[in-house]
Amino acid sequence: MTARVMVIDDDRSFRVVAQAALSAEGYEVRTAGSGGEGLAIARAFRPEVVVLDRNLPDADGLEVLSRLLAEGGPDAPLVVMATAYGEIENAVAAVKRGAADYLAKPIELPALVVTVGRALASRRLRRRADGLTGASRRRLAREFCEGGSGAMRQVLALASKVAASPDTTVLITGETGTGKELVAQRIHLATPGRGEGPFVELNCAAIPETLLEAELFGHEKGAFTDAARTRTGLLEEAEGGTLFLDEIGDMPLATQAKLLKVLETRTFRRLGGGRDLDADVRFVSATHRDLDAAVAEGKFRLDLFHRLDVFRIHLPPLRERREDVIPLARHFLSELAARAGKAIRGLAPETERLLLADPFPGNVRELRNVIERGVILEGGPELTPAVVHLRPGVPGPAPSAPPPADAPPPTLQEVERAYLEGLLEQARGNRSQVARWMGVSYPTVQKKIADYGIDASRWKGGEDS
Repeated sequence: MTARVMVIDDDRSFRVVAQAALSAEGYEVRTAGSGGEGLAIARAFRPEVVVLDRNLPDADGLEVLSRLLAEGGPDAPLVVMATAYGEIENAVAAVKRGAADYLAKPIELPALVVTVGRALASRRLRRRADGLTGASRRRLAREFCEGGSGAMRQVLALASKVAASPDTTVLITGETGTGKELVAQRIHLATPGRGEGPFVELNCAAIPETLLEAELFGHEKGAFTDAARTRTGLLEEAEGGTLFLDEIGDMPLATQAKLLKVLETRTFRRLGGGRDLDADVRFVSATHRDLDAAVAEGKFRLDLFHRLDVFRIHLPPLRERREDVIPLARHFLSELAARAGKAIRGLAPETERLLLADPFPGNVRELRNVIERGVILEGGPELTPAVVHLRPGVPGPAPSAPPPADAPPPTLQEVERAYLEGLLEQARGNRSQVARWMGVSYPTVQKKIADYGIDASRWKGGEDS
Protein backbone atom coordinates (compact mmCIF):
# COMPACT_ATOMS: atom_id res chain seq x y z
CA MET A 1 0.00 0.00 0.00
CA THR A 2 1.30 3.49 -0.87
CA ALA A 3 2.23 5.54 2.21
CA ARG A 4 0.22 8.75 2.72
CA VAL A 5 2.14 11.94 3.55
CA MET A 6 0.80 15.45 4.16
CA VAL A 7 2.57 18.83 4.14
CA ILE A 8 0.98 21.77 6.01
CA ASP A 9 2.88 24.99 5.28
CA ASP A 10 1.87 28.50 4.23
CA ASP A 11 4.77 28.78 1.76
CA ARG A 12 3.18 27.75 -1.54
CA SER A 13 6.50 27.31 -3.39
CA PHE A 14 7.74 24.93 -0.66
CA ARG A 15 4.51 22.95 -0.82
CA VAL A 16 4.94 22.49 -4.58
CA VAL A 17 8.55 21.29 -4.48
CA ALA A 18 7.95 19.15 -1.37
CA GLN A 19 5.01 17.42 -3.02
CA ALA A 20 7.07 16.75 -6.14
CA ALA A 21 10.01 15.34 -4.15
CA LEU A 22 7.87 13.09 -1.95
CA SER A 23 5.73 11.92 -4.88
CA ALA A 24 8.93 10.92 -6.69
CA GLU A 25 9.64 8.59 -3.74
CA GLY A 26 6.34 6.82 -4.35
CA TYR A 27 4.27 8.48 -1.61
CA GLU A 28 0.71 9.74 -1.98
CA VAL A 29 0.92 13.42 -1.00
CA ARG A 30 -1.60 16.12 -0.02
CA THR A 31 -0.78 19.71 0.96
CA ALA A 32 -2.50 22.52 2.85
CA GLY A 33 -1.67 26.20 3.39
CA SER A 34 -3.25 26.68 6.81
CA GLY A 35 -4.01 24.83 10.02
CA GLY A 36 -7.76 24.71 9.46
CA GLU A 37 -7.41 23.46 5.90
CA GLY A 38 -4.84 20.88 7.02
CA LEU A 39 -7.08 19.46 9.74
CA ALA A 40 -10.02 19.21 7.33
CA ILE A 41 -7.96 17.36 4.71
CA ALA A 42 -6.36 15.10 7.32
CA ARG A 43 -9.78 13.84 8.53
CA ALA A 44 -10.52 12.43 5.07
CA PHE A 45 -6.99 11.66 3.84
CA ARG A 46 -5.79 10.00 7.10
CA PRO A 47 -2.07 10.65 6.54
CA GLU A 48 0.57 8.45 8.13
CA VAL A 49 3.12 11.27 8.38
CA VAL A 50 2.49 15.03 8.52
CA VAL A 51 5.18 17.66 7.93
CA LEU A 52 3.80 20.62 9.91
CA ASP A 53 5.01 24.25 9.92
CA ARG A 54 5.36 25.75 13.40
CA ASN A 55 4.06 29.17 12.27
CA LEU A 56 0.78 29.14 10.33
CA PRO A 57 -1.39 32.14 9.36
CA ASP A 58 -4.47 30.96 11.26
CA ALA A 59 -3.12 28.82 14.11
CA ASP A 60 -0.12 27.91 16.22
CA GLY A 61 1.50 24.79 14.85
CA LEU A 62 1.57 23.27 18.34
CA GLU A 63 -2.22 23.56 18.54
CA VAL A 64 -2.59 21.84 15.15
CA LEU A 65 -0.20 19.14 16.38
CA SER A 66 -2.37 18.48 19.43
CA ARG A 67 -5.53 18.33 17.29
CA LEU A 68 -3.95 15.88 14.81
CA LEU A 69 -2.91 13.55 17.62
CA ALA A 70 -6.23 13.80 19.47
CA GLU A 71 -8.44 13.30 16.42
CA GLY A 72 -6.31 10.49 15.03
CA GLY A 73 -6.47 8.35 18.19
CA PRO A 74 -4.56 5.06 17.85
CA ASP A 75 -4.07 5.75 14.12
CA ALA A 76 -2.79 9.30 14.60
CA PRO A 77 -0.05 10.30 12.15
CA LEU A 78 3.57 10.82 13.12
CA VAL A 79 4.18 14.56 12.97
CA VAL A 80 7.46 16.18 11.85
CA MET A 81 7.50 19.78 13.04
CA ALA A 82 9.23 22.40 10.86
CA THR A 83 10.77 25.23 12.90
CA ALA A 84 12.90 28.26 12.06
CA TYR A 85 16.65 27.68 12.13
CA GLY A 86 18.07 28.29 15.61
CA GLU A 87 14.71 28.09 17.43
CA ILE A 88 15.61 24.93 19.29
CA GLU A 89 13.12 25.70 22.06
CA ASN A 90 10.29 25.35 19.53
CA ALA A 91 11.57 21.94 18.48
CA VAL A 92 11.80 20.81 22.11
CA ALA A 93 8.28 22.02 22.80
CA ALA A 94 6.97 20.17 19.76
CA VAL A 95 8.61 16.88 20.80
CA LYS A 96 7.20 17.26 24.31
CA ARG A 97 3.72 17.71 22.79
CA GLY A 98 4.05 14.50 20.78
CA ALA A 99 5.95 15.31 17.57
CA ALA A 100 8.01 12.41 16.26
CA ASP A 101 10.82 14.55 14.80
CA TYR A 102 11.62 18.07 13.63
CA LEU A 103 13.29 19.85 10.70
CA ALA A 104 15.01 23.24 10.69
CA LYS A 105 13.86 25.76 8.06
CA PRO A 106 14.73 26.38 5.32
CA ILE A 107 14.17 22.69 4.68
CA GLU A 108 16.39 20.96 2.14
CA LEU A 109 14.61 18.35 0.06
CA PRO A 110 17.06 15.46 0.78
CA ALA A 111 16.61 16.04 4.52
CA LEU A 112 12.83 16.11 4.04
CA VAL A 113 12.81 12.79 2.17
CA VAL A 114 15.07 11.07 4.73
CA THR A 115 13.08 12.33 7.72
CA VAL A 116 9.74 11.27 6.25
CA GLY A 117 11.15 7.83 5.41
CA ARG A 118 12.46 7.45 8.94
CA ALA A 119 9.09 8.42 10.40
CA LEU A 120 7.26 5.90 8.22
CA ALA A 121 9.68 3.14 9.24
CA SER A 122 9.14 4.03 12.90
CA ARG A 123 5.36 3.90 12.47
CA ARG A 124 5.59 0.51 10.76
CA LEU A 125 7.77 -0.92 13.53
CA ARG A 126 5.46 0.42 16.23
CA ARG A 127 2.51 -1.35 14.66
CA ARG A 128 4.45 -4.61 14.42
CA ALA A 129 5.30 -4.38 18.11
CA ASP A 130 1.74 -3.48 19.09
CA GLY A 131 0.50 -6.61 17.31
CA LEU A 132 2.38 -8.84 19.77
CA THR A 133 0.91 -7.55 23.02
CA GLY A 134 -2.21 -8.14 25.08
CA ALA A 135 -4.43 -10.62 23.26
CA SER A 136 -1.43 -12.16 21.50
CA ARG A 137 0.20 -13.01 24.83
CA ARG A 138 -2.99 -14.71 26.02
CA ARG A 139 -3.34 -16.60 22.73
CA LEU A 140 0.22 -17.87 22.95
CA ALA A 141 -0.42 -19.18 26.45
CA ARG A 142 -3.60 -21.03 25.42
CA GLU A 143 -2.23 -22.54 22.23
CA PHE A 144 0.76 -23.95 24.09
CA CYS A 145 -1.46 -25.76 26.59
CA GLU A 146 0.40 -24.51 29.63
CA GLY A 147 0.30 -27.26 32.22
CA GLY A 148 -0.30 -29.83 29.45
CA SER A 149 2.17 -32.46 28.27
CA GLY A 150 5.58 -32.83 29.83
CA ALA A 151 7.16 -32.36 26.41
CA MET A 152 5.60 -28.92 25.97
CA ARG A 153 6.37 -27.91 29.54
CA GLN A 154 10.01 -28.61 28.74
CA VAL A 155 9.79 -26.49 25.56
CA LEU A 156 8.28 -23.60 27.53
CA ALA A 157 10.95 -23.90 30.22
CA LEU A 158 13.71 -23.69 27.61
CA ALA A 159 12.03 -20.71 25.95
CA SER A 160 11.87 -18.90 29.30
CA LYS A 161 15.54 -19.58 30.05
CA VAL A 162 16.85 -18.30 26.70
CA ALA A 163 14.54 -15.27 26.85
CA ALA A 164 16.66 -14.00 29.75
CA SER A 165 19.66 -13.78 27.38
CA PRO A 166 18.64 -11.05 24.89
CA ASP A 167 21.41 -11.57 22.32
CA THR A 168 21.64 -15.38 22.22
CA THR A 169 20.88 -16.89 18.82
CA VAL A 170 18.13 -19.55 18.92
CA LEU A 171 17.39 -22.41 16.51
CA ILE A 172 13.90 -23.96 16.66
CA THR A 173 13.46 -27.34 14.99
CA GLY A 174 10.42 -29.50 14.42
CA GLU A 175 8.01 -30.78 11.81
CA THR A 176 5.79 -28.49 9.79
CA GLY A 177 2.78 -27.27 11.76
CA THR A 178 4.18 -27.75 15.27
CA GLY A 179 4.13 -24.03 16.12
CA LYS A 180 7.74 -22.91 15.69
CA GLU A 181 6.72 -19.29 15.02
CA LEU A 182 4.71 -19.21 18.25
CA VAL A 183 7.78 -20.34 20.21
CA ALA A 184 9.79 -17.58 18.55
CA GLN A 185 7.13 -15.02 19.48
CA ARG A 186 7.05 -16.27 23.04
CA ILE A 187 10.83 -15.89 23.37
CA HIS A 188 10.62 -12.40 21.90
CA LEU A 189 7.85 -11.24 24.24
CA ALA A 190 9.63 -12.55 27.33
CA THR A 191 13.00 -10.98 26.47
CA PRO A 192 13.86 -7.93 28.61
CA GLY A 193 14.53 -4.90 26.44
CA ARG A 194 13.48 -6.61 23.21
CA GLY A 195 9.96 -7.75 24.04
CA GLU A 196 8.60 -4.24 23.49
CA GLY A 197 10.45 -3.92 20.20
CA PRO A 198 9.49 -5.26 16.77
CA PHE A 199 9.10 -8.93 15.90
CA VAL A 200 9.90 -9.22 12.19
CA GLU A 201 9.51 -12.45 10.22
CA LEU A 202 11.19 -13.53 6.99
CA ASN A 203 10.13 -16.82 5.39
CA CYS A 204 13.24 -17.89 3.49
CA ALA A 205 11.27 -20.42 1.42
CA ALA A 206 8.56 -18.00 0.27
CA ILE A 207 10.72 -15.39 -1.48
CA PRO A 208 12.60 -15.91 -4.77
CA GLU A 209 16.37 -16.06 -4.40
CA THR A 210 16.77 -12.93 -6.52
CA LEU A 211 14.66 -10.89 -4.06
CA LEU A 212 15.68 -12.47 -0.76
CA GLU A 213 18.79 -10.36 -0.18
CA ALA A 214 17.00 -7.11 -0.99
CA GLU A 215 14.21 -8.07 1.41
CA LEU A 216 16.68 -8.89 4.19
CA PHE A 217 19.28 -6.14 3.76
CA GLY A 218 17.33 -3.43 1.93
CA HIS A 219 18.77 -1.47 -0.98
CA GLU A 220 19.87 1.98 -2.04
CA LYS A 221 18.21 3.89 -4.84
CA GLY A 222 19.59 2.67 -8.16
CA ALA A 223 21.19 -0.45 -6.70
CA PHE A 224 19.54 -2.52 -9.43
CA THR A 225 16.91 -2.23 -12.14
CA ASP A 226 13.57 -1.01 -10.70
CA ALA A 227 15.21 0.22 -7.46
CA ALA A 228 13.52 3.59 -7.84
CA ARG A 229 14.11 4.63 -4.22
CA THR A 230 16.02 3.59 -1.13
CA ARG A 231 14.28 0.87 0.85
CA THR A 232 15.02 -0.37 4.35
CA GLY A 233 15.32 -4.13 4.79
CA LEU A 234 13.95 -6.39 7.48
CA LEU A 235 17.22 -6.18 9.43
CA GLU A 236 16.60 -2.47 9.92
CA GLU A 237 12.92 -2.98 10.67
CA ALA A 238 13.84 -5.44 13.42
CA GLU A 239 16.16 -2.94 15.13
CA GLY A 240 15.99 -3.43 18.89
CA GLY A 241 13.78 -6.51 18.59
CA THR A 242 13.81 -9.97 17.04
CA LEU A 243 14.35 -11.13 13.45
CA PHE A 244 12.68 -14.52 12.91
CA LEU A 245 14.17 -16.42 9.96
CA ASP A 246 11.62 -19.10 9.21
CA GLU A 247 12.57 -22.07 7.01
CA ILE A 248 16.24 -21.14 7.31
CA GLY A 249 17.13 -24.50 5.75
CA ASP A 250 15.84 -23.18 2.41
CA MET A 251 18.11 -20.11 2.35
CA PRO A 252 20.39 -20.10 -0.76
CA LEU A 253 24.11 -20.62 -0.15
CA ALA A 254 25.02 -17.15 -1.46
CA THR A 255 22.70 -15.48 1.05
CA GLN A 256 23.94 -17.81 3.78
CA ALA A 257 27.44 -16.36 3.36
CA LYS A 258 26.16 -12.80 3.79
CA LEU A 259 24.03 -13.74 6.80
CA LEU A 260 27.09 -15.36 8.40
CA LYS A 261 28.96 -12.04 8.12
CA VAL A 262 26.09 -10.26 9.85
CA LEU A 263 26.14 -12.75 12.72
CA GLU A 264 29.92 -12.44 13.06
CA THR A 265 30.19 -8.63 12.86
CA ARG A 266 26.69 -7.50 13.85
CA THR A 267 26.84 -5.12 10.88
CA PHE A 268 25.47 -5.17 7.33
CA ARG A 269 25.14 -3.07 4.22
CA ARG A 270 22.14 -2.35 2.06
CA LEU A 271 22.51 -3.56 -1.51
CA GLY A 272 24.38 -0.83 -3.36
CA GLY A 273 25.31 0.85 -0.08
CA GLY A 274 28.72 2.19 0.87
CA ARG A 275 28.60 2.13 4.67
CA ASP A 276 28.03 -0.44 7.37
CA LEU A 277 24.90 -0.33 9.53
CA ASP A 278 24.53 -1.88 12.97
CA ALA A 279 22.36 -4.97 13.40
CA ASP A 280 21.01 -4.71 16.95
CA VAL A 281 18.65 -7.69 16.74
CA ARG A 282 18.24 -11.13 18.23
CA PHE A 283 18.24 -13.83 15.55
CA VAL A 284 15.77 -16.70 15.95
CA SER A 285 15.71 -19.29 13.16
CA ALA A 286 13.40 -22.22 12.50
CA THR A 287 13.39 -25.19 10.16
CA HIS A 288 11.64 -28.49 9.59
CA ARG A 289 14.70 -29.77 7.73
CA ASP A 290 17.56 -31.85 9.14
CA LEU A 291 20.33 -29.23 9.04
CA ASP A 292 22.98 -31.75 10.08
CA ALA A 293 22.16 -33.75 6.94
CA ALA A 294 22.02 -30.58 4.84
CA VAL A 295 25.53 -29.65 6.05
CA ALA A 296 26.80 -33.14 5.16
CA GLU A 297 25.27 -32.80 1.67
CA GLY A 298 26.87 -29.38 1.13
CA LYS A 299 23.51 -27.60 1.04
CA PHE A 300 24.04 -25.63 4.25
CA ARG A 301 27.18 -23.93 5.53
CA LEU A 302 28.74 -25.57 8.56
CA ASP A 303 30.02 -22.24 9.95
CA LEU A 304 26.57 -20.66 9.67
CA PHE A 305 24.98 -23.72 11.26
CA HIS A 306 27.23 -23.34 14.31
CA ARG A 307 26.37 -19.62 14.54
CA LEU A 308 22.64 -20.36 14.45
CA ASP A 309 22.68 -23.44 16.68
CA VAL A 310 23.79 -21.71 19.89
CA PHE A 311 20.60 -22.62 21.77
CA ARG A 312 18.34 -25.25 20.20
CA ILE A 313 14.71 -25.92 21.04
CA HIS A 314 12.99 -28.93 19.45
CA LEU A 315 9.21 -29.03 19.14
CA PRO A 316 7.86 -32.58 19.33
CA PRO A 317 5.14 -33.57 16.85
CA LEU A 318 1.59 -33.80 18.10
CA ARG A 319 1.59 -37.59 17.88
CA GLU A 320 4.26 -37.62 20.62
CA ARG A 321 2.18 -35.50 22.99
CA ARG A 322 -1.28 -36.99 22.70
CA GLU A 323 -2.42 -35.44 25.99
CA ASP A 324 -2.40 -32.03 24.25
CA VAL A 325 -4.81 -33.05 21.47
CA ILE A 326 -8.11 -32.58 23.31
CA PRO A 327 -7.14 -29.36 25.18
CA LEU A 328 -5.96 -27.87 21.89
CA ALA A 329 -9.11 -29.02 20.07
CA ARG A 330 -11.31 -27.48 22.78
CA HIS A 331 -9.38 -24.21 22.59
CA PHE A 332 -9.68 -24.04 18.80
CA LEU A 333 -13.38 -24.96 19.00
CA SER A 334 -14.10 -22.18 21.49
CA GLU A 335 -12.22 -19.58 19.46
CA LEU A 336 -13.56 -20.58 16.03
CA ALA A 337 -17.16 -21.10 17.14
CA ALA A 338 -17.22 -17.64 18.74
CA ARG A 339 -15.81 -16.14 15.56
CA ALA A 340 -18.47 -17.93 13.48
CA GLY A 341 -21.25 -16.91 15.87
CA LYS A 342 -22.16 -20.52 16.66
CA ALA A 343 -23.16 -21.93 20.06
CA ILE A 344 -21.14 -25.16 19.91
CA ARG A 345 -20.44 -26.00 23.52
CA GLY A 346 -17.94 -28.83 23.13
CA LEU A 347 -16.72 -32.01 21.52
CA ALA A 348 -18.92 -35.11 21.43
CA PRO A 349 -17.26 -38.11 23.18
CA GLU A 350 -17.07 -39.95 19.85
CA THR A 351 -15.30 -36.94 18.32
CA GLU A 352 -12.71 -36.95 21.09
CA ARG A 353 -12.01 -40.64 20.49
CA LEU A 354 -11.67 -39.99 16.76
CA LEU A 355 -9.22 -37.14 17.32
CA LEU A 356 -7.15 -39.14 19.78
CA ALA A 357 -6.82 -42.02 17.30
CA ASP A 358 -5.33 -39.83 14.55
CA PRO A 359 -1.56 -39.16 14.50
CA PHE A 360 -2.08 -35.75 12.83
CA PRO A 361 0.91 -35.68 10.47
CA GLY A 362 0.20 -31.99 9.90
CA ASN A 363 0.46 -31.44 13.66
CA VAL A 364 -1.25 -28.53 15.44
CA ARG A 365 -1.95 -26.70 12.19
CA GLU A 366 -3.82 -29.71 10.81
CA LEU A 367 -5.80 -30.12 14.03
CA ARG A 368 -6.88 -26.48 13.85
CA ASN A 369 -7.95 -26.92 10.22
CA VAL A 370 -10.00 -30.01 11.14
CA ILE A 371 -11.80 -28.11 13.90
CA GLU A 372 -12.39 -25.08 11.68
CA ARG A 373 -13.99 -27.22 8.97
CA GLY A 374 -16.12 -28.95 11.59
CA VAL A 375 -17.33 -25.63 13.01
CA ILE A 376 -18.43 -24.52 9.54
CA LEU A 377 -20.41 -27.73 8.94
CA GLU A 378 -21.80 -28.37 12.42
CA GLY A 379 -25.40 -27.36 13.05
CA GLY A 380 -25.86 -28.84 16.51
CA PRO A 381 -24.68 -28.05 20.04
CA GLU A 382 -21.66 -30.39 19.89
CA LEU A 383 -18.96 -31.07 17.32
CA THR A 384 -19.87 -34.53 16.04
CA PRO A 385 -17.80 -37.12 14.11
CA ALA A 386 -20.01 -36.58 11.06
CA VAL A 387 -18.40 -33.17 10.41
CA VAL A 388 -14.84 -34.08 11.40
CA HIS A 389 -12.97 -35.02 8.23
CA LEU A 390 -9.41 -35.80 9.11
CA ARG A 391 -7.89 -35.73 5.65
CA PRO A 392 -9.22 -35.54 2.07
CA GLY A 393 -8.96 -38.94 0.44
CA VAL A 394 -8.11 -40.76 3.65
CA PRO A 395 -10.82 -43.01 5.10
CA GLY A 396 -11.89 -42.63 8.70
CA PRO A 397 -11.61 -45.50 11.15
CA ALA A 398 -13.63 -48.54 10.20
CA PRO A 399 -16.48 -49.41 12.57
CA SER A 400 -15.60 -52.22 14.93
CA ALA A 401 -17.05 -54.00 17.90
CA PRO A 402 -16.48 -52.11 21.16
CA PRO A 403 -13.60 -53.54 23.22
CA PRO A 404 -14.32 -55.21 26.54
CA ALA A 405 -14.78 -52.76 29.39
CA ASP A 406 -11.58 -53.90 31.10
CA ALA A 407 -9.45 -53.92 27.92
CA PRO A 408 -6.48 -51.47 27.99
CA PRO A 409 -6.46 -48.73 25.31
CA PRO A 410 -4.21 -49.31 22.29
CA THR A 411 -0.67 -47.95 22.50
CA LEU A 412 0.44 -45.07 20.30
CA GLN A 413 2.62 -47.48 18.30
CA GLU A 414 -0.38 -49.75 17.68
CA VAL A 415 -2.50 -46.80 16.58
CA GLU A 416 0.21 -45.46 14.25
CA ARG A 417 0.89 -48.89 12.74
CA ALA A 418 -2.82 -49.44 12.03
CA TYR A 419 -3.07 -45.93 10.61
CA LEU A 420 -0.06 -46.51 8.32
CA GLU A 421 -1.41 -49.86 7.11
CA GLY A 422 -4.76 -48.21 6.36
CA LEU A 423 -3.05 -45.55 4.25
CA LEU A 424 -0.98 -48.14 2.40
CA GLU A 425 -4.12 -50.09 1.61
CA GLN A 426 -5.93 -46.94 0.47
CA ALA A 427 -2.94 -46.01 -1.75
CA ARG A 428 -2.47 -49.60 -2.99
CA GLY A 429 1.09 -49.60 -1.66
CA ASN A 430 2.10 -46.27 -3.20
CA ARG A 431 4.48 -44.98 -0.53
CA SER A 432 4.95 -41.62 -2.24
CA GLN A 433 1.20 -41.02 -1.96
CA VAL A 434 1.26 -42.09 1.68
CA ALA A 435 4.11 -39.63 2.34
CA ARG A 436 2.05 -36.81 0.79
CA TRP A 437 -0.99 -37.70 2.91
CA MET A 438 1.08 -37.85 6.08
CA GLY A 439 3.01 -34.67 5.30
CA VAL A 440 6.38 -36.40 5.77
CA SER A 441 9.25 -37.43 3.49
CA TYR A 442 9.39 -40.65 1.48
CA PRO A 443 12.37 -41.97 3.54
CA THR A 444 10.34 -41.40 6.72
CA VAL A 445 7.55 -43.63 5.39
CA GLN A 446 10.09 -46.27 4.38
CA LYS A 447 11.63 -46.18 7.86
CA LYS A 448 8.27 -46.52 9.59
CA ILE A 449 7.36 -49.50 7.40
CA ALA A 450 10.64 -51.15 8.37
CA ASP A 451 10.30 -50.22 12.06
CA TYR A 452 6.85 -51.78 12.30
CA GLY A 453 7.80 -54.79 10.16
CA ILE A 454 4.99 -54.12 7.69
CA ASP A 455 5.03 -56.25 4.55
CA ALA A 456 4.24 -53.59 1.93
CA SER A 457 4.46 -56.10 -0.93
CA ARG A 458 0.95 -57.35 -0.20
CA TRP A 459 -0.50 -54.22 -1.80
CA LYS A 460 -0.09 -54.54 -5.53
CA GLY A 461 -0.79 -52.06 -8.28
CA GLY A 462 0.49 -48.85 -6.69
CA GLU A 463 3.63 -47.35 -8.20
CA ASP A 464 5.70 -44.78 -6.37
CA SER A 465 5.86 -41.38 -8.02
